[in-house]
Amino acid sequence: MFYGWWIVTAGVVLAAMQSVFYVYGFGVFYMPLLKELNTNRAALGGVIGLSRIQGGLLAPIAGWLIDKHGPRRLLVSGILAMGVCFFVFSRVTSLWMLYVVFFALAAAASIGGGQPIIVAVANWFVRKRGLAMGVLMSGFGLGGTLLWALAWLIEAFGWRTSAIIGGLLFWIIGLPLAKLVLHRPEQVGLLPDGLQKPDEAILLDSTAGHVDPDGVEPELTPREALLTLSFWMLALAYGVWATVVAVSTVYQIPFLNEELNIPLVTAAFVVSCYSLVSIPGRIVFGWLGDIMDIRNLLVGVFFLQALGLLVLSLMPDLSWTPLYILILAPAYGGSIPLRMSIIGYFYGRKNYGTINGLLQFVDLPGTILGPIFVGWVFDSFGSYRPGFQVIALLMATGAVALTLARRPRNPILNTNP
Repeated sequence: MFYGWWIVTAGVVLAAMQSVFYVYGFGVFYMPLLKELNTNRAALGGVIGLSRIQGGLLAPIAGWLIDKHGPRRLLVSGILAMGVCFFVFSRVTSLWMLYVVFFALAAAASIGGGQPIIVAVANWFVRKRGLAMGVLMSGFGLGGTLLWALAWLIEAFGWRTSAIIGGLLFWIIGLPLAKLVLHRPEQVGLLPDGLQKPDEAILLDSTAGHVDPDGVEPELTPREALLTLSFWMLALAYGVWATVVAVSTVYQIPFLNEELNIPLVTAAFVVSCYSLVSIPGRIVFGWLGDIMDIRNLLVGVFFLQALGLLVLSLMPDLSWTPLYILILAPAYGGSIPLRMSIIGYFYGRKNYGTINGLLQFVDLPGTILGPIFVGWVFDSFGSYRPGFQVIALLMATGAVALTLARRPRNPILNTNP
């Protein structure tokens, strides 16, 4: 098997662990923390929003370090730090301590979580980048399907013991997997996608319009990317998308638990089903991104997410669960690999980590304000529904922004001799 797929496999397991204990897991920890720390929802939602400032601020630096030194060192450091953060999390007794811990956890996740693996996969695959990203991102969905187990663990042993277990798993499972990750196939005498001839790595399949007329993938510097309209349209769309993450990973369980009076474990099971249904969306849309116009696909899944959020906001009872899951989950899952793949499609793989990090940095407003806004809406109006509806409108706006994003002209081809 082409070694790139072993990197993807390691990434799936690492993504699943990060998903169940951090990305989606905060929604399970949310209700016990709300009761024990005696705080309000806006303040607790701000833990995720403001803690991710650190991740956003570090993202360009981490991306540059990955491009320069490779992902393995950062992965090992980040995984070690995540284990420590979960041990400290288990000792939290106040809101300010929770903010500090999650501020540090966001930094550790930034360098020991998705970004190094994403950069590695973007470098190991070109023709099959969308499919590889889809499989990789299915790990986050897989972790989400285990939320019921985390909810059971918390109810049986308490949230503090569950946090300790999470820290131990990062060390026991995550550290050996990090050793498998290599930066580029050329380091070990291979070519992207497992191709055998150097010419094949340059002359890419143009059937989906993914390459310039002569078949060369573009290679833009970070400065060149920042000067394009497409970068800022992607930044606007991704910033809006970050607000959906707050709904998907933080507020689904509280909404089902508080507004529809569904028990915590049942609510966690519903969100586990949501994550499960998102997995085919991640893989199928990622694969479609290799053979169809990736930008139009991304526009489509943005509009579907807007529709799914609207349905969620109108749910009268549990009977609507299949409808909102079938609309929202595949579109949300599919948008993740497409977001990652289009960066390589627009700007190339040489500076992928840095440009991806810059996009995360300019997305900070949506990342920070999304969870705070939804929590504030509940505190002010006694319902999460208006917040979901505002985010649905924002997603439609993001879809329009994507229609204005065009692939930049290849500077390699336009340079005068």
